[in-house]
This record gives sequence, C-alpha cells and structure tokens, in this order.
Amino acid sequence: REYAQLFCLAAILSSCLLMPFREASGQVELSIDEEDFKKLDTFEGHVLSKADKVFGEKDYRRAAAEYDAFILQFPKSLATPYAVFRKARCLQLDNKRNEAIREYTQILDYFPNSVRYAAAALYYIGECHFQNGDVKEAMKAWAELAADEDYRKHYLAAGAINRLGDYLVSQQKPGEAVEYYKQVAIDFRKSNPDAARYAMSKVLDHYIRTQPDEPKLREFYEQVQTFEWDPARPGEDNYWFRLRENIKSRGNFGETEADMRMAYYGYWAGVMQGKRPDDDDFQIDYANFRLAADGNGSAWAAFLDKQFAAGWKDGDWDRIIKWISVFRSNKNKVQEYYAKLDLSRMTAKQLERLMKVLYDEVGDASMAKNVFSRIKLDDLNDQQKYNLERYLWQKDGSLVEIVCQSMADSENGRMELLRYYHWSRNYAKGMPLADECAGFPRFGKEAYWLKAEMLQWQGKYQDAIKAYQQADNPPHNLWRIADCHIAMGKRELAIAQYREIENFFPDQAPEAALRIAYQYRDMKDQKQYVANLRGIMKKYPKSGQSSTAHLELESMGIAIGGGVDAE
Repeated sequence: REYAQLFCLAAILSSCLLMPFREASGQVELSIDEEDFKKLDTFEGHVLSKADKVFGEKDYRRAAAEYDAFILQFPKSLATPYAVFRKARCLQLDNKRNEAIREYTQILDYFPNSVRYAAAALYYIGECHFQNGDVKEAMKAWAELAADEDYRKHYLAAGAINRLGDYLVSQQKPGEAVEYYKQVAIDFRKSNPDAARYAMSKVLDHYIRTQPDEPKLREFYEQVQTFEWDPARPGEDNYWFRLRENIKSRGNFGETEADMRMAYYGYWAGVMQGKRPDDDDFQIDYANFRLAADGNGSAWAAFLDKQFAAGWKDGDWDRIIKWISVFRSNKNKVQEYYAKLDLSRMTAKQLERLMKVLYDEVGDASMAKNVFSRIKLDDLNDQQKYNLERYLWQKDGSLVEIVCQSMADSENGRMELLRYYHWSRNYAKGMPLADECAGFPRFGKEAYWLKAEMLQWQGKYQDAIKAYQQADNPPHNLWRIADCHIAMGKRELAIAQYREIENFFPDQAPEAALRIAYQYRDMKDQKQYVANLRGIMKKYPKSGQSSTAHLELESMGIAIGGGVDAE
C-alpha cells in the first residue's frame, strides 16, 4: 500500500512539478561572483579558472579533483565557498548524489552567510533528494530554503518553492501551499517572471475557486501589482475586470458538480452585489453569476432590463448592441432590443458590429442581412471593405459580391471576388472571372494559378497544365503539373517534370528525386526504384529524403551499399 501511494505521488509530481523543474534545470550554472573573483590573487585566479574550464567541458570527475585541490591549497580563500559548491555540483552531475549532499551541507555548516552559494546548496540538496526518489527530504530542504529571508530570494529558490507548493497541493494542503505560491509571486515578480506568473495562477486558483476569499485576493493584487502579465499600477477598474475574467475562466463545473457551481457563483455574486452600479459590464457579469447560482431566468432578465433603463441615453446604439448580445439566447428579448435601434442613425462601424452579433451570437441570418443592407459601403475604404467581405466568406456569397463590386480599386475587387469563388469552389462564376483577371498585369499570374487549381479540381488536367504553365511560378507550378500528369496516368511525363525540378531547384531536389523513385515503384519497376533510392542516399546524404530512402530499402531487405546509382 505504501508503495502504491508513493507511485501515485510520483505521478502527480511528474505532472504538477514539470514546469518549475524545467525552469530550474534550464538555468545557467552558478558561477563565482565577478567582484569576488577580482579580489583573488593571480595564482588563486589561475587555479580556479583551470577548474572552471574543466567543469565547462563537463569532465566532472576531473573538475571535482581540481576544485578539491583549490580548497586544500587555499582553505581561507574568498573563493573557498564557491569551490566547495562546485565540487558538490560535480558530484551531483556525476550521479554521486549522496556525496554531493554531504559537500553541500558543508557550505551550510561553514559558510551560511555566503548566500549566493549557501542558498544554491540548499536548493541542490533538495534536488538530489528528489532525484533519489526521497520526495519528503527534498521538500524539507526546500521548506528550509523558503523560510530563510535571504535564501528565499536566490534565483534558484523560485522553482524550488513552487515545487514545494505543488507537493503540498498533492498532499491536500492547499492552505499551506498558497503561502509559498504568494511568496514566489511577490519575491520574483520582476526577477523571475515565469516562476512568478506560475505561482500567481496558483494563488488565483486558491482564492477564487479552492477557498474563495475576495479580501485576501485584493491584498494579493496590491502586493503583486495587478494580475497583468507585467507589474503595473493597481486600480479599481483593472482589479474588478481581471477578477471577473478569472472567475469566469475558473468557473467550469461538470454535470455532477451542481452544488459546487451554485456555491461558487453564489459567493462571487454576493461579493459583487451593490457595487459599481454604473458599470454595465460589471452588472452583466453580476447578473450572470447570480443566474448560475440560483437559476432564476426571470429575475436575471428583469435585472438586466432595469440596468439598461437606468443608464439609457438616446442614440447610445452600442449599448443596445451589447444588450442584444447579452440576450442572444432569448429571441423575444433580441427582438425587443432590436426594435429600439434606429439603423439610419448608426455608423457603418456600429452596423457592422451589430451584423456580426446577429450572425455569430444570435444566429439570425435574416436580421443580419437586413443590417448589412443598411451599411453605406461608400463610407468605407477598400481595406475596411476587404475586412468586411472576408468576414462574409463564411456567411453569404451574395454579400461578398456586393462588397467586392463596391471597391474603389475595381481590379482588386474583381481579384478578391475570384479568390472567394476559388475558395468556395464556385466554378461557374470563378472560371470566366479568372480569364478576366488574367488580363490584369499585377494579378495575371495569380489568376492563372487559381484557374489552374479549379481546372485540376474538376479533373480537367490537360487544361490545368496549360494554366499552370501560364502561372509561371516555378517550382510550385511544376509540382502541380506533375500531379496532373500522374492523374492522367502519364508517369513518364511526371518523371520528366520532377527531373526539371531536381536539376534547377537545389532546395527542392531531394524531394523531387524521391518522387521520381515513387513513380518507378508505382510503375512496378523495382530495379529503377531501388537504383533511385540509392541515388538519393548518395546525392543528398544529409536530407530527410535520404533517411526515407534508407528506411524504404531496409523494409525491402535490400543492402544499403553497392548497386547502381540513378543517373
């Protein structure tokens, strides 16, 4: 039973502690302080530099001997704590972890005030225990590291203390864990932001979901200078916005967790009740949290209606659009608020936003098209029209046509419409438009390419080849021409096309050679297939295609060396 518990604990730690472990293992090795090194005499510096050089070469056994020699020769040197630390590190990296622990302990016993090395020693003592599988001893070392006012700010401490927090969470001790996470988030907010952000997310988990506590969360917000990616000036607006976003992101519950969901949203709705009455977004979130807690849809709608009425000003169309979005699942309420709009007084930007809400959130294409018809396209520049019609690709082709035809740059509008027909595979409209656009000097090659693809998709391979040739964008068109030859069963012509690519486009040559080999395979010409695979290995030995050829030959039981190379 004890073994099973340890196995489960190891599994938990391997996932929970992965990020902090990588963070620490990716650190540059601790070196001697530059100012301390400058204070060494010439001979001391020479001997120590020699040891560091061997360490840098990763010859850890010889490096340990070099550091040991330094310690014996200069026992009272300013660099002795560093040399002892490096000797211990050599032992650890040589997998002599128990010996390493003894050496690290000497630093703590004899040089506890050399914080740079003593804190690192305590960190690595924990890591040695962890690598030995003794998780409890590792956590004991890291708890000691976290408890020391000086050691806890060493750059290695951040990862260790986070791992200690993860361990305590796995032991069902979240209240103890959160104190360690707070420590890292505060101490390393600027010096180790990755570790601090990880810790911050854990603190948010705790005070928002595990043990909701808004006063402590607010205090933490001030201590870490907001929940933003980087520290910033704390403020009321920012605090409540980020708090609500975090409540929502952590508020997912399963079907069997209804009671937990009600308690969670009930707590946060209670925190928000009566606050920030003029903040619509705040009040909408409050209403949604209250609905999630009590399920009273009528009260939810009544509250939102009251909130809207309290802040209504004539011409505030953006606010109506917001309420339509809020009521998106209630068709009657959508109609009610839609009726409050005067589309003739709205800007093109507002109409476009309303259209997107109706399409994407309400799901009413008819209403959305009606709004589109009220957009004055002449008020938009071509870039705005481009953005609009690209959005409409997924909605309604007839609207795409209207927008493209309204572009001031008519050639660009026609070409953009061709791109849409190509994307939607509308060959009836796309083919004649491709011929038209081929006559535009700046779009001719692209138009031929799109035409060629549409012909290829329709199985009109010979016509597609002609269009690809006119596209004139080698080697891309050459690959497609070869595809068309293969589709028509003309493999010899495909091989000739691949050889052209191999001969004139060095970056594409290995792939072209492999495609040639595959054509011989598909033609049942085993001799040429094998010869071409060997040729790839000879001509392009460092390519991925060479590795593929090697595997192909191996799978056929054919000797790799020898044979006739492909010409």
